[in-house]
Amino acid sequence: MTAPYDAPLDDAPPRDDAPAQRTEGPWVRGTIIAAATAAALFGAYIAHDTAATALYESAYDRFAVADELATTSAEDLERLLDRAEHAVAQSDALEAALVDGYVHPVDVTTLVEASDGLAAVLADADDAPLSHLLAFPAPDALESPAWIRYADAVRMLEQAQLRTAETVTIEAALDEIADAREPVVGAVEAVFEGAGELAGQALAAHPSATYEKRIGVQHAIDQKGPGWTHPRDSAAAFTGLVLAVDELRASHAAEEARKLEPSYPVRAEIEAFARSISHGVNLDFVWAYEVSGLTSDEWYSGTAEFWAEDGGWGRITLTHSVSDRWSEDPDAKAIVVHEVGHTQAIRPECEPLFTGPEFAGDHEMWATAWAISMGHDVPGSGIAAYGRPSDAQIATAGQCR
Repeated sequence: MTAPYDAPLDDAPPRDDAPAQRTEGPWVRGTIIAAATAAALFGAYIAHDTAATALYESAYDRFAVADELATTSAEDLERLLDRAEHAVAQSDALEAALVDGYVHPVDVTTLVEASDGLAAVLADADDAPLSHLLAFPAPDALESPAWIRYADAVRMLEQAQLRTAETVTIEAALDEIADAREPVVGAVEAVFEGAGELAGQALAAHPSATYEKRIGVQHAIDQKGPGWTHPRDSAAAFTGLVLAVDELRASHAAEEARKLEPSYPVRAEIEAFARSISHGVNLDFVWAYEVSGLTSDEWYSGTAEFWAEDGGWGRITLTHSVSDRWSEDPDAKAIVVHEVGHTQAIRPECEPLFTGPEFAGDHEMWATAWAISMGHDVPGSGIAAYGRPSDAQIATAGQCR
């Protein structure tokens, strides 16, 4: 049976062209939730990773600063220990070299006490004050996961605290060692200062000693000068001072003994004459039977050595024959003037004349010309041995006054 055309709409059959309704299945909602969760987790991971890196970098910097400070302090300690140990060794060696009469006893006592005190401090000193710690990569070379970076950061902060504590300990040791070393340095200086005072008294008490021996003592007091090679404030320097003073005393004694010899009055006159024309060049004298292979039996002979240092000085050696015939032979006086002439070449006023074109450094012609210019135009002035200088040379040497 066929339904009437005007049947109710509810009973009408569905039309094929009716619009479809939208549907939302469970899998779509799950995907959205999963994506949101992943995004949240990823954001948390990024934040976690960034925080780990920041903490690592901060800890790395703190440890680097603490480690550098501690290392610098440890290096300072090593250097100070070396200096302090040297001070003890120097003091011990000096104590062994000290001689009664050449140093003040109170200075010796002070030196021993100070050195013993420093040695005791050094015995307790730690020469390896830094712990061996872990090394960590620089932040720009990190490849470790965040949780390892957190752990490493904690370790570095702990090591930074340790380094800071070690720095405090080292700085305290530096102060203690420096405080103990300073009295030793001062005591050593006091020993040499006092020894110098005693040596100066010896110089004043031994006026007859030769100039050579006197400047030897002065070099020892000053710890410098030509021929002085000992390290300053060393045991060798003190021994050098003792030897110089001993030689000064021996020289004084020898000169005093020489004054008792029959030949002394004439020789003293000759030496005084030579010094009177030396224009401030200090002169020592040696008398001998034979000089330069020539004996007093037949010859007048002499030599001159001279040095510009130490105020300018020379050593003149003469044969006995010069003093034997001093009052009767003009050649005897002329040879003395010739030898003094040698020493004049070191004077600032005369050195340019000696090295200039007239002489060109010819020692013998210079000394001969100088003697002639002084009024000793005789064979003994050097003419017999070296020939007569030119008039121009004599005139040039005559400017050395």
